[in-house]
Amino acid sequence: MYTQKTYLKDDFAVVDSVVSIKKRETARKVLVPDNMAEIFIPVSGRCQIKPFDSIRHTTLHLDRSCFLMPRRRGVELLLDEDAECLVIKVSPLFARGIAERLDQLAIGIYDLRVSEFPRRAINRFYLEDDLWAINEWVSNAFFEELGLFEYNSTILDSIDQIKQRNGNVSVKEIYSSLQVSKSKLEQHFNREIGLTPKEFCMIEKINCFIKLYLEGNGHSLTELTYLCGYYDQSHLIKDFKYFLNTSPKRFLKALEGMIVN
Repeated sequence: MYTQKTYLKDDFAVVDSVVSIKKRETARKVLVPDNMAEIFIPVSGRCQIKPFDSIRHTTLHLDRSCFLMPRRRGVELLLDEDAECLVIKVSPLFARGIAERLDQLAIGIYDLRVSEFPRRAINRFYLEDDLWAINEWVSNAFFEELGLFEYNSTILDSIDQIKQRNGNVSVKEIYSSLQVSKSKLEQHFNREIGLTPKEFCMIEKINCFIKLYLEGNGHSLTELTYLCGYYDQSHLIKDFKYFLNTSPKRFLKALEGMIVN
């Protein structure tokens, strides 16, 4: 279904990981909400991106790639028969800095024209498992003028807290520990990432649930619910309805061969 390369273990790396998506058994893939920004680069064929909360499709082909801000809703990825697409996961620290350099195609989706040479080079780096080369390309492409380390320290510290606890931290705990106001924290998040701190936490929790399920440790759905910090199954169901427009049971039933993290 998809292949994900090793993560880059560096808080200041622009690129977090790279995913390759191919049609395989089904032409329709459902991508779960993600706190990472993403660069979609078609390697072959054509594919379309459709956010759950939109009726518009964004078509990608060899002459058109796109950049997605961190997204609060799942998206559908529709692939032609021979289509393959690389998805470069980008740290949310640098999401706004990249988006500001691009033309908007739809809400949260930006036009990223990648010439033949970079597209082939990026695909080669991926096949060679050289994520640092991809990281260098993305860094040079978007941060040559500003400098790589122009990041928001409040966002960095907030994300670190949220990820360390898999989203099981209150917004009050975050802004209190950072000694900033709630409005200041939310202002930073909305401006830099396009999500609220609460949404960022919720997305971490729902991805924690999916990850633990995929690990197959024999936990029941009820056990997974509590392991991921949900008070009860009704809260889990509510989050699935909001982010993926479906129930946990339907999601897990369709998981094999369809869902990409």
